[in-house]
Amino acid sequence: MVTGVLRPRRGYAFVLVALLAATAVSAGHARRAPVTLRVMTRNLYLGANLDPIVKAKSAPEAFAAVAAGWAQVQANDFPVRARAIAREIAAVKPDFVGLQELTLYRTQTPADFTVTPATKVVLDYARELSRALAARHLPYRFAAIAPWTDAELPSGNPPTMDIRLTVRDGLLVRTNSHIRIRSVRKAQYTTTTPLFGGLVVAKRGYIVADASKNGRRFRVATTHLESFNDASQVAQGKELGESLSASRLPTVLVGDLNSRADGTGTTTHADLLALGFQDAWTQAHPNDVGLSCCHGDDLRQLGGPFYSRIDYILLKNGFRAVGAGIVGQKPADRVGGLWPSDHAGVWARLQLP
Repeated sequence: MVTGVLRPRRGYAFVLVALLAATAVSAGHARRAPVTLRVMTRNLYLGANLDPIVKAKSAPEAFAAVAAGWAQVQANDFPVRARAIAREIAAVKPDFVGLQELTLYRTQTPADFTVTPATKVVLDYARELSRALAARHLPYRFAAIAPWTDAELPSGNPPTMDIRLTVRDGLLVRTNSHIRIRSVRKAQYTTTTPLFGGLVVAKRGYIVADASKNGRRFRVATTHLESFNDASQVAQGKELGESLSASRLPTVLVGDLNSRADGTGTTTHADLLALGFQDAWTQAHPNDVGLSCCHGDDLRQLGGPFYSRIDYILLKNGFRAVGAGIVGQKPADRVGGLWPSDHAGVWARLQLP
């Protein structure tokens, strides 16, 4: 009779090894579970075209243009338009929304020609949009709001009040989508654009959120590049592209680049593609131009057809678009007789294998 340690039969040992291997493979798949995201970019529109102010030839002309612009902002009624934006978000259900021109207006009476900053908040786009989202019980919060350009000028000829404009970007995140925000960073571009002989400096920047879902880490960024100076815009685009390309994380960039996809304007869009970014709209709709701009300055008017594509969702390091769409371009999208914005919104459904 032989005694000692019992050895498993060869068949049992084979099954045991196979089970262990299968468990290891299964764990590996769990760590590399695919990720599906919906993202959106939405320029909310300041409410008025700033060109008449920026191009004014004298102080009285500028002050009169400020008054006219402020009247246009009020006529374009963002509290009403915010309801249309919230309706779009309810329909698309994006996990992230990059917002441009998330504006803050403050006033001061009487005018003191910017001796003291205006502090009375009269229109806060972030607050109005949050209210509109809450009214629909939509689960979103701001991961970040970044103020860039802050400018104050007298309004009227002669001036009766000061109007202070703060142009911001924002990043909304859906709170019930199993996404964990690990960190958020805001960075201002080194290239700025002086206006009015340097009295006002146009500043831009970008927001970057590092996040994870299903154990997979990725990055979402949003920006709005310069519109008043092409050289500034190209420089900002290069700075952004280099910054985002320094990471190997799967990356999604959404925003208004102010660079046309057809190549008739600046090289910014092409420069980003040359760095390895992929255009989500082109992936999802290779035979559709996908115009997203623009309605007229007065959002009460129907206006003509769109003429350019400057709003983008760009992908790098793994994400791929499996669907995309445009909102805010059809008459049925209007609310209270207003277009939601001068731009349309662009969304995409993305997969990370």
